[in-house]
Amino acid sequence: MPRPRLPLLTALAAQLAAGAVVFGAAFALTAGVELRPPLMALLALQGIGAAVLGTRFGLAQWWISIQLVLPSALAVAWLWQVPGWIFLVLFGLLVLVFWNSALGGVPLYLSNPQARAALAALLPQEAGSGETATGTKQEAPGEAVRPGVSPEKNIREAVRPGVSPENNIREAVRPGVSPENNIREAVRPGVRFADLGCGLGGPVLDLARRRPDGNFTGIESAPLPFALAWLRLRFAGLANVKVLFGDYRSHGLGEYDVVYAFLSPVPMPDLFDKAKHEMKSGSLLISNTFDVPGHPADETVEVADRRRTSLYLWRL
Repeated sequence: MPRPRLPLLTALAAQLAAGAVVFGAAFALTAGVELRPPLMALLALQGIGAAVLGTRFGLAQWWISIQLVLPSALAVAWLWQVPGWIFLVLFGLLVLVFWNSALGGVPLYLSNPQARAALAALLPQEAGSGETATGTKQEAPGEAVRPGVSPEKNIREAVRPGVSPENNIREAVRPGVSPENNIREAVRPGVRFADLGCGLGGPVLDLARRRPDGNFTGIESAPLPFALAWLRLRFAGLANVKVLFGDYRSHGLGEYDVVYAFLSPVPMPDLFDKAKHEMKSGSLLISNTFDVPGHPADETVEVADRRRTSLYLWRL
């Protein structure tokens, strides 16, 4: 069953439906045979019913535990006369952290160190080169010096606008290096990487330290994780990493050579279509754990961690 677009409202609907059935049956039982079931037993039955209905409605498995304990937890808090402002603060914190879970069906998943190391090995050595850090060659457009293109045109494409030809040549040429390699070194851009749903910023911060030649962007729409990621990156003192507020829908993907996502099954088909439409030829889409139905990955990398993470790769 497809995942609901608004899982929080779906969970609330499941609770209301289960509560109506359980307490409606209890009222009928009380009126008929004057049997009054214990309140906590009714709340436990409501939680079980809500968990079953939520699963039938397409909620992810992690909602089951929430649905089970929610009615009883609220009743205990009411009996203990917990101040209302505590609930408000807790609710506010949960919303700020799990914003995407409530609205888009995307929980807060964090990439572990093993997955980050595997991701670093998959990055191209340079933008558009297709040469990964492990030395394997990906299919990608040609390099700065392209076979079959005249030297004059290669040089013309290598120079920087607004800089005199003399300075372009002076900056490009290194003693003892062939003209072709001089041109290639002069125009080689660093890989541009985006982490969609970067959470606390761990992957982009790690990769920025490993690859000072690259440019790394984290994109996060949950307010509290975004604020924490922004603080971490600010105090890291790295010039090649930044974090932006928003999600994959609000930011274009065309400027990136590699786009990484650790989201959920819900947005993956839409993200895949957006990546195919916007990302340039030779770029790479990587998904942690979640594949795209109907679009087999070009490559799957198994990570040697406890949960046996799979990284799915599509070359666009």
